Amino acid sequence: MSREKFPFFSLLAFTTVAFSAIITELLPAGVLLVMANDLQVRESSIGRLVSYYALGTVLTAFPATALTSGFSRKPLLMIVISGFFLSNVITAFSQNYWLTVIMRILAGGFGGILWPLMAGYAARLVNEKNAGKAISMVMAGSTIALSFGLPTGAFLGQMIGWRGTFAALSALIFILIVWIAWKIPGFKADEKKMSIPVKIFKIPGVFLVMTTTFTASLAIYVAYTYLSPIMVANGIKDNAGLALGLFGIGAVLGILVTARFIDTHMRSTLLSSLLLGLSALFIISLAGHVYFIFYTCIVFWGISFGGLPSLLQTATINATKGLPEIGSAITVTVYNIGVFSGAFIGGLILDYTGPGAIPWTSFLLMVIVISLVVMGRKFAFPGR
Repeated sequence: MSREKFPFFSLLAFTTVAFSAIITELLPAGVLLVMANDLQVRESSIGRLVSYYALGTVLTAFPATALTSGFSRKPLLMIVISGFFLSNVITAFSQNYWLTVIMRILAGGFGGILWPLMAGYAARLVNEKNAGKAISMVMAGSTIALSFGLPTGAFLGQMIGWRGTFAALSALIFILIVWIAWKIPGFKADEKKMSIPVKIFKIPGVFLVMTTTFTASLAIYVAYTYLSPIMVANGIKDNAGLALGLFGIGAVLGILVTARFIDTHMRSTLLSSLLLGLSALFIISLAGHVYFIFYTCIVFWGISFGGLPSLLQTATINATKGLPEIGSAITVTVYNIGVFSGAFIGGLILDYTGPGAIPWTSFLLMVIVISLVVMGRKFAFPGR
């Protein structure tokens, strides 16, 4: 196959796939209150739908990717995208909470296959010198989803209901299926088989980086998933779309700042980001009932979050020394375990203590994260 100089239109399809995958994962957080009311379940039960998606990803990321490594890439991609479409359509029409749970686990399972498949596909669409640019373009879909997609989903949830929002997402994914079938070229199966050498965890710093990644993800999603009930508890009218939008704008700023300093001041950038998030959560916990303070802190929390995945991924690659692909795959799995645990534990706190305790929990977890980074100065997070 002759490769385009830079296949923008083909890569844009993958950017949109990444966008749709993130919206699928986090949409219940944006329509939490209306979805809970319609399905007649607790708000925490809807928050756990984010957990169930992450659970599906964790369960399938390694085994399914290994088992499908012998599949031709395009048919596998079509199956995965069709799986997203099917699970979202059934979710939109579901009248039963447990059927919705099954669809969320199914969607998460397809997500576990999707991310490594997309990264490899994007790299193969271009020449080696453009691989990083191609992967960055694809992964930008995640940032766009957090910045604009999820807030739009939350607004749509208030306007046309959560079912209409999931139906609209399904329509977008159907367009993607047609787009990929028409425009994306096929590739043969991967020749390399994926395996995880246990020795990777014996490399100095790796275990600490993974522990930090898990705890950071846990700290974020224990609160992010339940922004709506936190707002209501603080006497702020539920406007999840605005809160998520401001968080997303902050995340974009955080990514830009991180990109500027990550190669020269990785450790100090990571610590600064975490301290900013810690401060935002502390102020929300104390004075979140004041509109201006709450929304301002949401922006700063978003800035803190924006560059965090890149910083932790970079720390993993630096620590694993010669095993970057495996290290990155483990990071994705550990991060999703944190997503699962955060949404699940946040739901328990919401049920048994109330939403007011959630920001404090996130704050205390962030203290632990900062402590781990400080401890890892020699191997996990060396100064530079």
